[in-house]
Amino acid sequence: MAMNLPPNTRRTTPIAEELERACVDFGEYVHAIVEPAMDRLLADMQRGPVSLHQVFGANVFLAHAVDYLRAIRTADGFKETRTNLVQGFDETFSVEGARIGNRKFELIDAINNSLKHISLDSDRYDHLVKKYGQISFRSLAEEDGQVLCILDGYRFDYARVVLRPAYRAIAGMGHASAESILNFARGDAVVEHWVADDLMSSSDPADAIDQMIEHCNPACEDCGERELECKCAQFIYNGAEGKFVRTFHAHFDFDTVMSRISGAYRPERP
Repeated sequence: MAMNLPPNTRRTTPIAEELERACVDFGEYVHAIVEPAMDRLLADMQRGPVSLHQVFGANVFLAHAVDYLRAIRTADGFKETRTNLVQGFDETFSVEGARIGNRKFELIDAINNSLKHISLDSDRYDHLVKKYGQISFRSLAEEDGQVLCILDGYRFDYARVVLRPAYRAIAGMGHASAESILNFARGDAVVEHWVADDLMSSSDPADAIDQMIEHCNPACEDCGERELECKCAQFIYNGAEGKFVRTFHAHFDFDTVMSRISGAYRPERP
């Protein structure tokens, strides 16, 4: 998602030393700490059960990525508190998902703080306590090989619904240079969350069959799993039973793709 930022947040001059150092710190932290932890967690999620301590560890690393990102934004002249950054993180940095919406990093931060302090300070986190009830280190629990987040009106797979999309938002740009990290930190970058996004926007006929396969076997917007693997129907979101919500690809047109697959295809006419 590209953000329309005020002119004074865009730089055409070389990056100042302090700002460049903050960008390098963020890139090294993501590469050395966040990526190995999350890649291992994602691999274990596909193979079988994951452990509570593993999910808590990944959550801690993602929560602290906000501090590295804030250091960049502070050096770049942004005037905001950490709380403001956390509250707006999902929208600014395009964290996808339907049910938890733009609240994933608030929840990551809250779970991290509840781990440090046993439970959240109700006064400091009043808006979260009103939404989810009291959040404590007991809000995450192992069950049947998953780590569930259990809050007032919520019961879902925390790693799939919250951690995986949050990680994709942070690591999705690749962060190959200080300049790319700075663009990301400003919210001035396009982040492709799903591997299928580039594929589904392609006009290359060689991609047409893969596009049709992706369309016929979409991932769930909430948990990222395919329909046969999606367990959202077993979960509760905001007091309501969950369900499989197919990922929508705006670039996909059935008739156009079918025409690329077969020159003999003709769209049905009413």
